[in-house]
Amino acid sequence: MVLKISTWTHHLNHLIYSYLFYCEKNKLKTNIKYEPAIVHNGALLEVDNLSVFFDYSDSPLFITYQSAFDLYFKRSLRKSDRGPKIFPLNFNVPISYKPFLLLSKLKSEFLMARPNRIELVRALDRFSWVTNSSHHIFDFRKFPDQVSDNKGSIVFCTRLWNPENNAGYEEKNRREKQNQFRIEACRIIKSNFKSARVGLFPDEYSKKQAPDILLDENLSKKKAYLKSLKSFDIGVADAGLKDSPGWKIGEYLLNGMAVVTTPLDICVDDFTQNKNYKELSNRSAASEIPEMIEELLVNNNYLRQGKNNLEWAQEYISPLNYFSRILKIIEESNLNFI
Repeated sequence: MVLKISTWTHHLNHLIYSYLFYCEKNKLKTNIKYEPAIVHNGALLEVDNLSVFFDYSDSPLFITYQSAFDLYFKRSLRKSDRGPKIFPLNFNVPISYKPFLLLSKLKSEFLMARPNRIELVRALDRFSWVTNSSHHIFDFRKFPDQVSDNKGSIVFCTRLWNPENNAGYEEKNRREKQNQFRIEACRIIKSNFKSARVGLFPDEYSKKQAPDILLDENLSKKKAYLKSLKSFDIGVADAGLKDSPGWKIGEYLLNGMAVVTTPLDICVDDFTQNKNYKELSNRSAASEIPEMIEELLVNNNYLRQGKNNLEWAQEYISPLNYFSRILKIIEESNLNFI
């Protein structure tokens, strides 16, 4: 079994570290190879004479030809695109496991490839002194293994994207709507729930657009943010870049939190409305958020949903089961096509 990658990206860490965990747990050789021909944010697994492609792109569009592989796993998979050989990767989280161990398993060709140097530095950055996305802060063993009650505390820490930084008309328009929702959501939550932690990453663009809801700069750092999630019960989320779910929902689930989100238009296995999340009617419906939160606060419903979500996360996105579940799907699919 060999995992081939050209560019080591933040998006691929979920797969890479889950593969490492699986190999260590089952006393197998960790075999990750540098393959320049593989497209950016893609990975190829060769196992049991099968070629299995992983597409971690933000976009719902396929980054390569599905027909070129025996099986195709995709993040941001539209429901209409799912097929007998095409499977969802559910929520993507840049999670990790023993970064120094991973580095010891990687060959110099992979480590020294120019596109891989950013993630190499992040993996080496033990104390987050150099980067804001050290792999060590994402180690899945730091996430809780049970749900705690923080009295219904609420969080929505987000950021704005400058529409002018994208040349495409559709993406500019999408970012404008996304920014409007995020600003309105922060203000509405703040006005209805005084103790909620909401706000925008304090970059120059956000300072101009919404100076009244900026986060404290120290609290907006990734390490502090991830650590703080253990203190919240309800997380609000919306679509990320290119209408992908982003990483926020996965982080909430791994912390056993209830979720209020804009509509999920992608395939997510066994993740159902009301049991796992509350869904707004559309991607502009910020005014509906207080009602959704109130429903979760009634009779501590947030605790029940949080428990459901922690169990779901441990089954579907934690390295505890992430790669082994993929292998099970591969095995079952192989039997179906014999």
